[in-house]
Amino acid sequence: MKLTTIAFALTSLVAVTASADEAIRAAASPPKTLGVDAMAVLPVGDYAHAATLGLGILGRFEAPAGPGFITGRAGVIFHAMNTDRAASLTFVPIYAGYRLPVGGGGMYLAGELGLTLAFGTVETPFGSMSASDSELGFTLMAGYRKGALDFRAGLFSPDANDVVGLVASAGYDFAAF
Repeated sequence: MKLTTIAFALTSLVAVTASADEAIRAAASPPKTLGVDAMAVLPVGDYAHAATLGLGILGRFEAPAGPGFITGRAGVIFHAMNTDRAASLTFVPIYAGYRLPVGGGGMYLAGELGLTLAFGTVETPFGSMSASDSELGFTLMAGYRKGALDFRAGLFSPDANDVVGLVASAGYDFAAF
């Protein structure tokens, strides 16, 4: 009887310890996050011939995957135009990508690829003209995360063929689960 009690106690202790280890590992794994990013784009090259500055806001989702995080961002970027006529240019980027932490200090590299919807209008002597298009776009960025804050800078290409801008963003994670 005493041997059965000891065996039962040891088995229970091992089960409780294994359960605690699983709980610690689950708590230590990074959470999925929802956030929002304010973005500023400085067009260069051909992009700068049409627009002088882009400002926007994007929603962000991140989920752990391997050593990094799968990311998804979508939002809207409005542009100040480089013309004397009334004109507008709006991009709606819908991108997915991967964020890879570098070292242990919060630095990371990130790349995204996706669809950029573009909407433009201009007032002419003959009336208003508008156009819309969709192009393959991407971002290549380096960033820094500290708690719920996220800062990035890099390249933004709303049209992967020939349009590039310098981009900076500041974000905040408002939910983790």
